[in-house]
Amino acid sequence: MVGQRPLFMNATDLISECLISVHVRLITTSKDLTNAQLLWRPTPVANHIGFILWHMNRHQDTQITRTAASGEDLWITDGWFNRFSQNPDSPDPGDRLGLRALPIPSLDVLLGYSEAVHKRTMAFVSGLDSNQLDHPLTDGIENYSVGNCLRHLITHQNNHHGQIDYIRGLQDEKWDLPTGTGVRLDSYL
Repeated sequence: MVGQRPLFMNATDLISECLISVHVRLITTSKDLTNAQLLWRPTPVANHIGFILWHMNRHQDTQITRTAASGEDLWITDGWFNRFSQNPDSPDPGDRLGLRALPIPSLDVLLGYSEAVHKRTMAFVSGLDSNQLDHPLTDGIENYSVGNCLRHLITHQNNHHGQIDYIRGLQDEKWDLPTGTGVRLDSYL
């Protein structure tokens, strides 16, 4: 059984695989985008893929900082705000109207930030055991635990990845994820 995962997983293994799966799908969906595809909007007020990628990764960065209750976002500590030509205190990732005016960097910068945030997230999750998922967060939200936060993160990432898939389909009706994407994670684990 060398190289094979166990038949049954614990909760943190399941969370890890979900986060890896959405990350692999996101990178696969986005890696060959042109700048025109990155910034194309289906309607004048719709979000484009560049904004969605920025929002997903800023949200994940903030969620993990909040959940781990340590330090600051990579946005600040690793200087990603500079690479995005933004201020360190750019609008909150949930401020859609304020964010529409923000500059969107190249795809390489967006995917670099995605990779850095993903690595930090996976380091945090790999240090958890299933019992820690019930620990309450210390930011005052009643009945909100580490597990709740990670569940929300997985749902959030998948929802926005679906938006990117939809926009890719509008851009090219023949576009689809490569067969097996999200099913075979062995090469990434």
